[in-house]
Amino acid sequence: MEVPFAKMHGAGNDFVVIDDRAGRGLPAGSVAALCDRRRGVGADGLILVQTSAAADFRMRYFNSDGGEADMCGNGARCAARFARDAGIAGTTMSFETRAGIVRAEIDGALVRVRIGPVTGLRLRLTLGGVPGEVHFGMCGVPHAVVVDRDAFALARPEFAAFARRIRGNPGLGPAGANVDVVSVAGRDRCAYRTYERGVEDETLACGTGAVVVATVLAHLGLADASLACETSGGDTLFVDFVPGPGGAEDTRLAGPAVVSFRGSFSLEDDERS
Repeated sequence: MEVPFAKMHGAGNDFVVIDDRAGRGLPAGSVAALCDRRRGVGADGLILVQTSAAADFRMRYFNSDGGEADMCGNGARCAARFARDAGIAGTTMSFETRAGIVRAEIDGALVRVRIGPVTGLRLRLTLGGVPGEVHFGMCGVPHAVVVDRDAFALARPEFAAFARRIRGNPGLGPAGANVDVVSVAGRDRCAYRTYERGVEDETLACGTGAVVVATVLAHLGLADASLACETSGGDTLFVDFVPGPGGAEDTRLAGPAVVSFRGSFSLEDDERS
C-alpha cells in the first residue's frame, strides 16, 4: 500500500504528516523508520490526522523514537495547515489532541493555535548535579527552563550534553522534561533553544517550549505576556497568554507552517513493529 504524506516544518521543527482518516494508524517501528534522517524521510516527529467526533479532526503526535506524546505546538500548527489544505477544515478550526481541544486559525503565512494552559509552574528549583536555577512548567508536555545570558553560547554537542543532565533528572518526575535555555533580549523578545525528549537532541524550534519559556519569564518579572521568541533555526514564534497563579491561561502560539514537499512510501516495505 502506497501511503501519501506531506513533509512539513513549523519554524524548522519538521514533521511527516499523514491523512489517516481511515484509522489505520502506524506501529512505533514504522514511525521511527520514517523519521530516521538517513534511512527514512527524516523528521522530528510524525502526525496522523484522523477523524474526531468532538472537533474537525484529531491530531495524534509521535516523537521520532515512535513514542506518542500529548502535544506538540509546532506540530499542531502544521496539522492545522495540512487540514485546511486538504479540505478537512476551514481557515478557523478546532481539533482534538491528547492534551485537549486546540483551536487554530490560518492567517496567510502564519498559523495561530490556542493550545491550552501552562500548569504546574515551579520556579527556582535546585536539581542535584545541575548548577544554577531551573524552572518548570507543563504545556501538554513538561519543560525545564534555564535562563542564561547567552542561550547560544554552547555549541550544539555541548548544549545537548548539558541538557541531558536535566532531561531525566529525578527532581522533574519520572517522565523527565524537555529542556529550554533562554536569554532575554527585552520585555517583548527572547532567544531560546530546546532539547526534546523522544528526539533526544536539539530541535530548531519547539512551540510548547516557547509558551513555557514565555510564561516563566513573565512570572520571574523579566518579560511581558506578549513575547517574540527567536528559535535555534532563526525563525520567530509569537506567544501571547494571560498569566495565572499556577502558570498561564489562554496561551496562543503563532508562526510559520510550511509544506516542504509531498511524497509517498510503501507501508509494507516500511512497516516494523
